[in-house]
Amino acid sequence: MKYCCTESDRKGTCYHEFRKGKFTGSFWNEDSLLIHDDNLYSLYLANIFRSVVPSYNEYGETEIIKEQWNEIYRRASEIDGEIKIAIDEINCWAEIVFKTEDVFTILGI
Repeated sequence: MKYCCTESDRKGTCYHEFRKGKFTGSFWNEDSLLIHDDNLYSLYLANIFRSVVPSYNEYGETEIIKEQWNEIYRRASEIDGEIKIAIDEINCWAEIVFKTEDVFTILGI
């Protein structure tokens, strides 16, 4: 993966964690997907998340339901360039999550 990583590849703590299901108080789960803070902002992903989920908090926790994710993915996919690569990486993970979960939670830094 170019923009995302797993817990085993994490270097430091400046990551936003995409966690399966609702947040239960544990961080850095093995099945979470991580994106570095620099990538989240340089690719304007935070802006897209906020445009679909006004309560999105990049410094806290935000639950994302499938319908919201589909809209986030659609909007990001319409933008050409590197954001498309990043959103596809996240979408591969999200598709697997939504097979068993109603939500995923983005944990900010």
